[in-house]
Amino acid sequence: MMRRTDPNRRLRGLSAFALLSAALLFAATGQAADKPASFGKGKASGPLLTRAQLRECFAQQDRVRISSEEASKLQTTLGAEKDTIDRLEAERKDKFAALDRTSAEAVDAYNTLAAALDKRIDEYNARTPVFNTKVEALQAERAAFSKACDNRNYDEKDETAIRNGK
Repeated sequence: MMRRTDPNRRLRGLSAFALLSAALLFAATGQAADKPASFGKGKASGPLLTRAQLRECFAQQDRVRISSEEASKLQTTLGAEKDTIDRLEAERKDKFAALDRTSAEAVDAYNTLAAALDKRIDEYNARTPVFNTKVEALQAERAAFSKACDNRNYDEKDETAIRNGK
């Protein structure tokens, strides 16, 4: 005996499956879009950042990045200058050891060399406090960013809006 099935029953099952699939897909994409992002790598805490707070966090993040790059360039320049001074200082010591103290011309040439080196050292020493001030300002900016933004959640929709100029 053959069993007769209702052809609409199969269609009802497929349409229920399609509706369930669509609902799950919508829920999954809705959750992914509403999932908050956060600054930092630690566990996010506190309420979501408002769009204004998020805008300020992005601005602070940019200032920290730019200041870090500038400080790094200045540090590289100062390091190269220090290496040059160290090399010139070693050369000066060698020339002093080999200096013919009976020759006025040799002594004058040595004194000119030493004066130029002293001037270069003074210029280097004048630039290091400027570097130190920039580093202190950078550390303060990083601390402010960390306090206001680090490990705080924000809505990715707000990020997209800010990036698009809204």
